[in-house]
Order: sequence, then C-alpha cells, then structure tokens
Amino acid sequence: MNKRFKNLRGIDLNLLTVFEGIMEFGQLSAAGAQLGLSQPAMSSALQRLRVMLDDELFVRTKYGMVPTPKAEAWYADIAPILNQLRESFAAKFESPQTSSRCFSVVAGDYFETVYLAPLLQRLQTEAPSVSISVFPLSEQGIPQDFRYGKYDFALYRSPPSGSGVSHQVLGEETLVVMRSAHHPRVCGALTLTGFLNEKHVVMEAPRHAPHGLNTLLPAQPIKRDIVATVTSFSAAALIVESTDALCTVPMGLASVLSRRFDIAIEPFPSKLDPINRMLVWPSVLEKDPMHSWFRELLLEVVGK
Repeated sequence: MNKRFKNLRGIDLNLLTVFEGIMEFGQLSAAGAQLGLSQPAMSSALQRLRVMLDDELFVRTKYGMVPTPKAEAWYADIAPILNQLRESFAAKFESPQTSSRCFSVVAGDYFETVYLAPLLQRLQTEAPSVSISVFPLSEQGIPQDFRYGKYDFALYRSPPSGSGVSHQVLGEETLVVMRSAHHPRVCGALTLTGFLNEKHVVMEAPRHAPHGLNTLLPAQPIKRDIVATVTSFSAAALIVESTDALCTVPMGLASVLSRRFDIAIEPFPSKLDPINRMLVWPSVLEKDPMHSWFRELLLEVVGK
C-alpha cells in the first residue's frame, strides 16, 4: 500500500475539527456547542487526539484549555488546510451572485448573433462574474468528447449518437431568404426558378449544418451561383444589404438581422422540413447546481 494512504488509514479526520474548536474557543463545552457534540463526546475525542499525537495538547486551567507548544505548532499547520478544504467544498455550492464560472457553449454563429447579448445582459445583474465561451461546431456537429463534460452545453439540431448526453427540444426553425430592401428584381414571394437565377452569399459551415440546403433537400440538390462564402451571418447581411445577392437563413436569425440592416425577408420558395433546435448537455454535469442554474437560464433565453 502507498505510504501516504497508509498514514491516514487509521486517523479519524473528524478529530481535526474538534482540535480546531478547542483551540479557538478554549473550552470543551463551547467548542462542543459549535460542533454539535456533547461534553462526554468532546472529552473522548480529546483523549483520542492525545493518544494519536502522543501529547497532552491542552492543559486545563482556570482560564480554560491552554494549548501546549506542540498543539500550537500543529494548529499552525492544519488551520490553513482546514480553511482550504472549506473553500473547496463551498465552491461546490456557489451561488450565481458569487460564482466566477465560465460556461462553454458549442454553437454556431446563430447563437452568437441572436442570443449571446441577451444572455450577457441577464448575467450582468444575476451573475455578474459568470462568463461565456463559445466554441464552433465541428465537421460532425457536436464533438464526440462532449459527453465527457469537456463542454457545458451545445445548441444543435440533434444530440450526438450514443449515451451520456441529455437534451431538450427548444422548438423548430424554418428557413427564409434575405434580400436587399432595394433589390432591383426581387420584391415579394420568390419562385424557386427566380431564386436560383440570383446570386447568393452563403455561410462557411460544417457539412451537416442545420441550415444547409442540400441537407434539407437531399433529393433535390440546390445549385446556386455563389459570390461569397463568409464566416458570420452579420457579414452575410452586410453583403446582402449592399448587393443584389440573396442569403438563406433561419427565420429567428433573419428577424434580428432585419432590425440592424437595410434588408427584407421573403419566404423560401420551396417547402422545407422544419429544423429542430435543441439544447444539449453532458449527463455527468446534470447534478452540478450552477450548471443546472445556467441551463434554466439558457432555456429561458434561447427557448423564446
């Protein structure tokens, strides 16, 4: 057996708080009251401490229990350790107001554009030291190591296959077409032919991204004249605003972008299946109180 484990095997670590209590209060009765122990229980614990450390530890006087030099030296050693343990356990029960946790969210640009600012607004008042880090979706969608708790949450259309993840459906999303508010040819509902005859700006995204048209129309591949491939929806909206190019985006995103840019929104010219919106998280984190709190906040903000 490893020596460092053997040395602790026969020690009742509860005795450390008894010793600390006597050191701080100077009386068995006062220390016992704080620890919820009776006078006989405290006396028994002190006797065990004396045997364990081979020292009298405390001398009873009319002024109370006076520590011996060995007790003074030992207290100087263990007091910081006990405080560190308390802080470590307290961190497990941190509150939103005191937490400095950074939550990681695996999501696309949609999340950053639509939901990140409202989330941070809520955190300013409810959890001022909590922060958020956003990580991009991989080529396969949610990373396979997600289930092991490497990330806190993901927003996607489906959870990764296999066990170890939990999820909640937030609703469904449909696709629409963004155009310039002053487009010379498009004004009103588009036909599929008219849509395909225009130039397009598209998002650089994983093959299996939920807004990929070829994913949604596998039997009817969409061939478009693409003039730009960008990495953010805001960049796409800026291009649409100032050119004749169109861009296909989720309706929830288009509603936000239309308030910031001089663009108009048209229905997609062909029937598409709706896209699931899901919040996904590792099952191993479900019992973490702060993780549960942030999950409820996400469901409230992102689930609108």
